[in-house]
Amino acid sequence: MGESWPGLDDTDDELYYNVGKMRAVADDLEVALAPTQGAGGTKEGVTGSVESLTRYFSLDESHIGKWPAASAFAASVSSIIPDTSTYGPYWMGNGHGLAQLYQAYVECCQEVVQAIRESADVYERTNPPQADAGE
Repeated sequence: MGESWPGLDDTDDELYYNVGKMRAVADDLEVALAPTQGAGGTKEGVTGSVESLTRYFSLDESHIGKWPAASAFAASVSSIIPDTSTYGPYWMGNGHGLAQLYQAYVECCQEVVQAIRESADVYERTNPPQADAGE
């Protein structure tokens, strides 16, 4: 059997979390996510925000080609979404499928930032003497 991971035994000698560094990582991630928020740009200058992707971005076979993989990718990001009403399926428009995936990615990143901050708060409360020792 190999070495055990720190924290799996009954000593805290090797287990240490630097709360300041944890918060700095969360802050850096939040800054990196800033361009994904807000109104975005225009057709000429898209910023990378979810809204600009939804409003101005268009992706179809004419942009990336009609070879099988490109065509399948274009279809996956601009798909027909089922409508449960009497009107049947409707077309979401070019890029909207990709925008939904991008929005989900942004939300997951925001959850990671929140989880890091919550972990830092818990560690600081439960281990105050060690919270930032050893910097």
